[in-house]
Amino acid sequence: MAEMTGTWPLPAVVTLDDLEPLKKTISAGAGQSTGIHPIEDQPSWLAKLYRTPGDHSEATRLDELIALPGGIAADDSTTLGTSTSWPVARITKGDNPVHGCVIPAAPDRFRQDSAEGFREIDTLARTTDSFARQKLRVPSRSDRLRICRNLVLVAELLERHKLVYSDWSYSNAFWCHDDASVFVIDIDGCGPGPVPNIVQPNWDDPLTQRPNKADACTDRFRVALLVTRCLTGQRDLAVALNDLAESDGLGNRGLREVLLDILLSEDRERRPSMAELGTVLAGGLYARFGSPPARSPIPARPASVPSTTVVGGTPGKNVNWNTPATTSSAGNGGPGEPGGPQRETVFIVAFFVIVVLLITIVLIANNV
Repeated sequence: MAEMTGTWPLPAVVTLDDLEPLKKTISAGAGQSTGIHPIEDQPSWLAKLYRTPGDHSEATRLDELIALPGGIAADDSTTLGTSTSWPVARITKGDNPVHGCVIPAAPDRFRQDSAEGFREIDTLARTTDSFARQKLRVPSRSDRLRICRNLVLVAELLERHKLVYSDWSYSNAFWCHDDASVFVIDIDGCGPGPVPNIVQPNWDDPLTQRPNKADACTDRFRVALLVTRCLTGQRDLAVALNDLAESDGLGNRGLREVLLDILLSEDRERRPSMAELGTVLAGGLYARFGSPPARSPIPARPASVPSTTVVGGTPGKNVNWNTPATTSSAGNGGPGEPGGPQRETVFIVAFFVIVVLLITIVLIANNV
């Protein structure tokens, strides 16, 4: 891990006048912010200005986030400082108690190999072949596991301190090729759950439908979904689930099981915790207590998409997921599955062979 950004030199509450003049925004302004501006006299610090001013309850929430690193264990405080854009000051303007916040800039080690932008976690949701075609360094299975482990360390910390993020997605985390470290951004919006259920296409939790708010169970689903996509290099959930290897490459089957228990559990309250997922990603065992949660069937893998397993197993070889839960009640699977068209063809051929044999026997008997 790289060292933490230097200590913020000003108070934890500052006015916009204290920071001006601000440099031109480095962000087009999306979601909750109008822009993110480098601070002229404070290198490595950014002013994030909010689109909608916050009230006093928002000021309290933000102040509690700002104070958190000083009141927790040293390891947790270091994780916030090295792996997140944790807010260090609340920005006021006139009578408005929350006009924005001060956050650290992402370190340069998270920048792309040959571009100005940052290496978003999104780039891990692509196959090995895709990396090679674009002449990018290909992350190994070990790289992917370490990156996901470091990402889940942040999720563990938030869950341990009863904070909900809700905004887990491709673009809200960066990763470093050299040391597998991560940097989670836009984290100043988290707070004690439940919190607003942020709209993210293809990230909806099926068991937390809006207008229901997001909570720790929602975060568990989205983190597990992000990890599954990053481990397999596949964005499509059905493809990613089918490409999950049976082990982590070291013979540990718990990784597959804990991810499936989170993503497919029919009871959101029985989703394993981030600590359990983190333990397995670190090489530990997955120990269920009591009966396993009931799981929905694994979606059928689209036949048109080739398998590209990148964690455990053999790359290019599809993992066998054909369990009773994944076949239909009629016993007919899809193309290439046991119970699919091949089996029907065998039955038809056998039937005609039997008919021909019976006719032959009858004819011979009549001639005798």
